[in-house]
Amino acid sequence: MQGVIMNNNQNVAAAIDLLFNPASLQVAIQIEDETDCDVTAGLDWGLAIPALLQNPGMFARMTQLRVSLNRELRLLLKEWNLGIGEKTALEVAQKRLIQRLQLPEPAALSALQEILKQDELYNVEEFISNRYVLKSLLTILLLDSDWEKIAVAAANSVR
Repeated sequence: MQGVIMNNNQNVAAAIDLLFNPASLQVAIQIEDETDCDVTAGLDWGLAIPALLQNPGMFARMTQLRVSLNRELRLLLKEWNLGIGEKTALEVAQKRLIQRLQLPEPAALSALQEILKQDELYNVEEFISNRYVLKSLLTILLLDSDWEKIAVAAANSVR
């Protein structure tokens, strides 16, 4: 599948742009919040669908990565035991992640490209099961200042 993904004329940067389109991510987050369930409820690709369908391998991997990153973010925040501050922290974390993915730093883009090439991560499961890879990617995508804003938001919510 790697050859299908990387040899297509749609490059990873363009696919990332389509995947993390602000409008589709906001709809996904809103649907998740309204239904109180995982991100998988709201994978609305909007206008990006025709371009992504030209490369089904990329579409599948990007979908799985998108769902997995959001799930890992949720799991990490649960580990923080924030109580009533968890919902606010998750909202801020999702927004920060969206911002970082919309305009990824060169290191983040490189990391995303490498993860998309790793065939062993993408299997029949709904999520990428290698939490180490996902945590590592989140530490590249989210800066210390992002984590600080997440923590401050949670603390303010508890007050």
